Amino acid sequence: MILIRRYPFLSLSLVAHAALLGVLYLGVYRVEVEQQRIQRSREQPWVEAGKRLMERARLEKRVHDMARIKSQLESGTADKGDDVQFSAQPRTPEELLEEARELSRKIDELERDARAQQLAKLLHIPKQKALEKVAQTRKPEEPAAGAEPGKPVDAAARIEQLEAKARDALARRGRQLEQQQDGTRVAVSESRSGSAARQGGRGRPPGSAPGSGIPGGLSISSVLGAIDAFMHSDRAGRGIEGNIVAGHHDDVDRTIVRIPEVPAGAKVRGTGRIIGPGGPYADRVYVNRWYLIGPFERKHGDAWLVPDPPEQAVVLDAAYRGKDGRLLKWEYVDSANYPLVPPQPAEEAVYYGYTELMVDKEQDLTIWVGANDDAQLWLNDRLVWRGRHVAKALFYRDVDDTGTPHGRDYNFSEGKRVVHLKQGRNKLFFKLSNGLGSLFFSLVLTK
Repeated sequence: MILIRRYPFLSLSLVAHAALLGVLYLGVYRVEVEQQRIQRSREQPWVEAGKRLMERARLEKRVHDMARIKSQLESGTADKGDDVQFSAQPRTPEELLEEARELSRKIDELERDARAQQLAKLLHIPKQKALEKVAQTRKPEEPAAGAEPGKPVDAAARIEQLEAKARDALARRGRQLEQQQDGTRVAVSESRSGSAARQGGRGRPPGSAPGSGIPGGLSISSVLGAIDAFMHSDRAGRGIEGNIVAGHHDDVDRTIVRIPEVPAGAKVRGTGRIIGPGGPYADRVYVNRWYLIGPFERKHGDAWLVPDPPEQAVVLDAAYRGKDGRLLKWEYVDSANYPLVPPQPAEEAVYYGYTELMVDKEQDLTIWVGANDDAQLWLNDRLVWRGRHVAKALFYRDVDDTGTPHGRDYNFSEGKRVVHLKQGRNKLFFKLSNGLGSLFFSLVLTK
């Protein structure tokens, strides 16, 4: 109060300057907010285009899976081509729906033929007669769910329904084969008498058998294995325990396993993603070339519970909103350093990586995986590794110890899996979750 009375003009000046600073701060803040709004509006077309690309990819995948189911029912294998082929002029949803309807019709025919073949065997009647009996019991086609007369059909919804119907057909086929494999008598409603059904006896042993519907040269167990592999290969199944195909998993791997030491003079390191001619001559290959995207906002520990868009389909031209609202696009990284550190490292975030491993011949290889913090790895859409940020104190201590040769030897590995690679192109996809501090991902291959 004394200062105010003694220096009234100074006090007024201080108040005026404080008010001016407040106005300037609000002005700068409003300008920054407006710039962010303008930037986001400019980026929004990329995000919307990414959504359209994702939807197209999902539809293409559904129709392609229907084609694989048809192949499975015909020949016992769905592996004639497990990749969706995108053209420079993508098909419209209506064109995809037309193909899905045709595939559904053919799958229905295959199911009827299999039932007739089984019925002919059980009742000792000609197959044509059995087909007639099957046709008599056929239920009329139900209208599409949600379809209203006079309104256009929702192509995406209808394709989803037809794919679900095709998967049901494949599941029924699997149950029928399990009954045959277990020697269970097949109940047939079309049987004219109980004695006729009993004449069918027990299923034949695993193997190609007349009337069993198994393609020549294939066993029931091999066909069941192919059905199981297909039913668990969908990206929506990621994270399911049954989708793990190698080794024993609880929730985590609790032991640290490193590539065995070899004399320095005999050690040959290489980088890349080609095994065979054109690839490096090495006894260990660090996979260092990836398409990467991130960071996505995700609290550490919750990363496995909520999938981000890249888990639904890998669309390298798509863009998404990520952590703090930033625009995310896939970025090709050829890392000269080991281990792999994604661009834009952030805490409490999730990253994804995609690459293709080229192999000159079908073979088994050992993969050595390490990550800070948590990682999952899929090979050809099947989960082959899942680590968690638990019981890894020893691993992190070795990573931080600059006196060890692990970094030099491509050996930041917390575990290994033996996996089977097919000849040609093999797809690799990882999900990396980071909590606090640094992050990295390491994938090394050995014979």
